[in-house]
Amino acid sequence: MGRDSLFSTPSPPHPRTPSPKEGSALIIVLAVAVVLALLVANFGADMNAELKAAGSNYEEAVNAQLCRSALALARLELGQDNAQLYANGYGDAYLISGTEDYESAIEELQEYRSGYELGRGMAAYQLVYKPSALDPNDLDQESWHRLFEVACDMDEGTDRSERVDGILDWIDSDSNTRANGMEEDDYQALDRPRHAKNGSLDSPEELMLVYGITPELFYGRGYPARMEDDMVWGGGLQRFLIGDNSPEGEASAQYILQGTYPEDVTADEDEELDYEQVNTLPETLYLIAQGYIPEAQDGEDEPALMEEAEETAYLSRRFLLVELKLGEGNNAGYELEDMVENASAEMIDRILTYGVPEQE
Repeated sequence: MGRDSLFSTPSPPHPRTPSPKEGSALIIVLAVAVVLALLVANFGADMNAELKAAGSNYEEAVNAQLCRSALALARLELGQDNAQLYANGYGDAYLISGTEDYESAIEELQEYRSGYELGRGMAAYQLVYKPSALDPNDLDQESWHRLFEVACDMDEGTDRSERVDGILDWIDSDSNTRANGMEEDDYQALDRPRHAKNGSLDSPEELMLVYGITPELFYGRGYPARMEDDMVWGGGLQRFLIGDNSPEGEASAQYILQGTYPEDVTADEDEELDYEQVNTLPETLYLIAQGYIPEAQDGEDEPALMEEAEETAYLSRRFLLVELKLGEGNNAGYELEDMVENASAEMIDRILTYGVPEQE
């Protein structure tokens, strides 16, 4: 063996070419990792949604029970013997037993009604009295003419006379047709014949069965409500049959019923807030019960209760609308007639703004 061969540097090994199988395995591992990550993320999102749904169902159940509790609290007020009804210009009503110091009794009830703490939620209720709605069964011919004038901007003429006479023919018990009205034979001759009722209206909406009374006239579509001459004008027939408790609404009702324009209906907030005794108990009152969970304020662990915050922020809320009917007898109170299990906030706002019709 020569000298050079003993001390020569061995040549480096040739780099090994990766096998195609090894690259495929790496891709498979990465794909599996991505799929697992997606599955974990999707599972987490599903769990989050399930937790939120469970929380919402829980809050809904709590609020439903709070509504029932508010109804039970209201029964204590409704069950008083020889109670007198007091109401203000906004339709807020209270049943007071004894009239010696009704103002103090109302103040105590206001605090009691505004929010009764039960667990982490609150139960509250109020009574609504409708003082200014027009009863369509009691309106005479001139009142109907003035109602169409005010509610639908209809001038005196044949069109208005046809609608007024048609309504009166529908309501009266005879078969004598007024000059511009319609009775049974006329209704049977229509393309879609129907019977004339010849009886009192069961609800304001029944007016749309009278020939010529369109949804536009009833609901006020195309006749927007406006304030003019210290009165409410426009808004359709329904607005005035429901009742508007504002001073302008009451002035409109006065004109429709009596034909006299208001001299001065400037709103007096103090006067509207004053409570007066209602001498004749109305056949219908409405109870609005609510259950809600107040939302916690910043920096607070517990929700802020009604008396601790000027404006309560609601984590969740539920309404219960109850129709109350006056029972028979001298000492009879109000009894539950009908309930809307989860009345919408829009319905409640409508009731508080315009009052409630005697028949729904």
